[in-house]
Amino acid sequence: MEVDRSQGGLSPVMRRTVVFLLGGIGMLALGIAVQPRFKGRQVEQEEERLLFPELSDATKAASLEIVKYDEELATLAPFKVVQSGGVWVLPSHQNYPADAKDHLAAAATELVDLKALDVVSQSPVDHETFGVIEPDPEKIKPGMTGIGELVEVRDAAGTKIARLIIGKEDKRPAGAAGRTLRFVRKAGQDPVYRIEIDTSKFTTQFDDWIEKDLLKLSPWDVRRLVLDDYALGAVESGGRVRVEQNRRSRIDLAYDDKDAKWTLVKLEAFADGKTAKEEKIPAGEELASGKLNDLRNALGDLKIIDVARKPAGLSAELKAEEKFTGDPEAVTSMQQRGFLPLKSGEILSTDGETVVGMKDGVEYVLRFGAGTTVAGEEQKEEATAGESGSGETAGRYLLVMARFNEGLLDKPQFDPVPEVPAEPKPEAKKDGSTPEKKDDDTAEKKDDEAAEKLKEADEAEAKAQAALEEKRRVERENRRKQDEYDDQVKTAQKRVRELNNRFADWYYIVSNKEYAKIHLTREGIAQKKEAEPKEPQPPQ
Repeated sequence: MEVDRSQGGLSPVMRRTVVFLLGGIGMLALGIAVQPRFKGRQVEQEEERLLFPELSDATKAASLEIVKYDEELATLAPFKVVQSGGVWVLPSHQNYPADAKDHLAAAATELVDLKALDVVSQSPVDHETFGVIEPDPEKIKPGMTGIGELVEVRDAAGTKIARLIIGKEDKRPAGAAGRTLRFVRKAGQDPVYRIEIDTSKFTTQFDDWIEKDLLKLSPWDVRRLVLDDYALGAVESGGRVRVEQNRRSRIDLAYDDKDAKWTLVKLEAFADGKTAKEEKIPAGEELASGKLNDLRNALGDLKIIDVARKPAGLSAELKAEEKFTGDPEAVTSMQQRGFLPLKSGEILSTDGETVVGMKDGVEYVLRFGAGTTVAGEEQKEEATAGESGSGETAGRYLLVMARFNEGLLDKPQFDPVPEVPAEPKPEAKKDGSTPEKKDDDTAEKKDDEAAEKLKEADEAEAKAQAALEEKRRVERENRRKQDEYDDQVKTAQKRVRELNNRFADWYYIVSNKEYAKIHLTREGIAQKKEAEPKEPQPPQ
């Protein structure tokens, strides 16, 4: 190190080094300054540690509201789950049922017996530092930072029994897996506490609160598929515009779960959109079993990204009643989503339908409507991958109904009922008298004949009795088969009612990825045959 003694100071190199050192120390000091600093005060009394003593039982919770603050958009995003008529529903989605009961219980239970580990501040000045400012639209100002997440629980009377503002995370490791240390405070109070909590229970993603399995079917039970590919087009006639159904193809496929094989039952092509012409798979092609299996598996895991309530007047079987087709507002609601109710009661869709037949006799009808987009935080990650614009997922409206199709059930195979021969009648003289004995030889001969006839009669009677028992056995077995079949019919009809009660009120929205899997066209069901491997030639 050289020192410029003539100047009485450091050399230029040394001065630059000192400047860099001082800058680094300054940056370190700034980093320390902006971190939450506290001197924790241990909470000694048990009653002081318990944050919400009023919430001693999760079953007391009748509503749960979560309010998050979106810093990018500077807006509040409230999400609410309430109990209505003994059922949990989502008001933000037109009271769609919140079927994920385990998630509801877990969210409420997270606040039950919630205890503070220590107090980190008593001053409201520190609320921004610890990120526990209440997300209240009347209190938040533009550019404000440190806004927390509000979790509010009310009981059946509407009383607020827990209001927690969750702030920044304390990076020190927590005790239990899946839990983190967080700075929190009770809404309306100044003290800031440090607690251990699992914040994943307070999600605002729609699909975390609903039954993810929409159709509730097993892919292995799919027996039949009908892919009805058509579109709706406007046709002008006599100065009036009417909607016309233009069919492209209708494909009927069957699946044999014993052989794990798809077969083509019928393929109809419509050159002019109306006239059907039966065709076969072209030479050199075969059914694309992989795509058909993907379709079947997608049905077993069909996820929805949003819902909308249908207008009143549609039956559970998706039949448009006369008063419905005469209601302009209801018809407009359907048309905007790509569905056309006809006066006949039938409903057509803009992009065809898929019919799924199950081995238990239940048949699903999936009608595909217009395209749409769903905005929301839960879709950002998928949208970032290139599916749609930022924060949006491209999707499609879907109408679902169930119906009973007896043709999907295996008919009982009855055994033929055997005929029962008539029992032999004992022989006797017409006058009812017993023949007189003439001599010993004649008497002995007659005794032998009588004994033989008696034996034959016994054997015939035994055969008749055995045949009667066999007839009764066959009749019992046939009755058992019929009763078993009748039970299958009743079970299927009951399941259809249950499913339609679930589907009746809703338009569903599925992502375009899901739609592409379950909406195969004529081109999508076939593929080029794989070249058969050549038999190896014997060595020369």
